[in-house]
Amino acid sequence: MKRIILFISLLLSCGVAVAQPRELTVQEFLKLSRTDTASYIVRGVVEKVRSSTSGSFYLKDPTGTMLVYGIADPANPALRFSALDIVKGDTLSVLGRFTVYNGTTKEMKDGRLLSKSDGPDHNLSFYDRLERKPAFKGKEGEEGLEAFRKWVQSRVKMPADGTAGTVKLRFVVGRNGGVQEVQVVQGVSPALDAEARRVVLSSPKWKPAKADGSAVRITYTIPVHFE
Repeated sequence: MKRIILFISLLLSCGVAVAQPRELTVQEFLKLSRTDTASYIVRGVVEKVRSSTSGSFYLKDPTGTMLVYGIADPANPALRFSALDIVKGDTLSVLGRFTVYNGTTKEMKDGRLLSKSDGPDHNLSFYDRLERKPAFKGKEGEEGLEAFRKWVQSRVKMPADGTAGTVKLRFVVGRNGGVQEVQVVQGVSPALDAEARRVVLSSPKWKPAKADGSAVRITYTIPVHFE
């Protein structure tokens, strides 16, 4: 943003007239002609991050909601979207051009981030911003994790050549609710580690977490005690 302002200031100092981009509402932007190649400013609140990979998200103001497909910081275009630290609830001013993708989807492309104000939930962790936390056997969040830990503990069996100890496991509750990617974070012995993994992998499906209307993966760590 500083670079843009500096560039405009230099042009003005040289006596060059610079046309400032117009600011439009979402509704006005979505009514633009497909042949309009000008860039416009739209200000609104991030309603949903659609993809952190492509940097696409939905921007909402009192007149409507639109898709912004791809956005960059003019001061550092190489920054990935994740580095821009944009989450649901943040207020943004973006500059970009109107386009219609695949003949049906009206959106802003070639977006540039002009300003950002953090929303009320900006500093919450990803887990705390979830619409729904993972649920195990009807219990959600920390209650569900504790219920799962007890479920695992009641099913592990001490191997014949086992010794007492605690195995710490990391696992993922996937988008379909299945338990996957079970890894030993802190092991005791090959026999105990394998038994703990066996039971965790045998878990019935969870109800997956949900963020911005879509199921998301969540990683947990639990201890499994052998006495």
